[in-house]
Amino acid sequence: MIIDIKFDKSGKIIPSQNGLEITIEDSPYLIFLSTVGMCAAVYVRAIIKQRELSLEGVTIKETVNYNTTIDMADEIDIFVDLPQSFPVKYKKAIKMVVDQCKVKKHLASPQKIKVSTNLDIEVHV
Repeated sequence: MIIDIKFDKSGKIIPSQNGLEITIEDSPYLIFLSTVGMCAAVYVRAIIKQRELSLEGVTIKETVNYNTTIDMADEIDIFVDLPQSFPVKYKKAIKMVVDQCKVKKHLASPQKIKVSTNLDIEVHV
């Protein structure tokens, strides 16, 4: 599964699949998976703006390797596509900043999630 992350003219981050924008109404799961690439995009956008470079032509391709046996993603690859005019001297900085993405770090070390309801609380009369 491939998720494309692009910047619109104002720099807003847009996730899409097969050319269609991914929204929470369409698929919370795809939005969840998209957050890795979107987080990378936030960091990439920051470093590019900091260096006063253009976002034009910068995209991020997130490839989710889906394991049908366990019905989950078992690997996510992030590819930052930079225009040919992008200064090569910043290539290492781009890779390092993507590694700082908090979403990526959380998925690498998942937390426990506890689910409860209001019916779990005992009421004493």
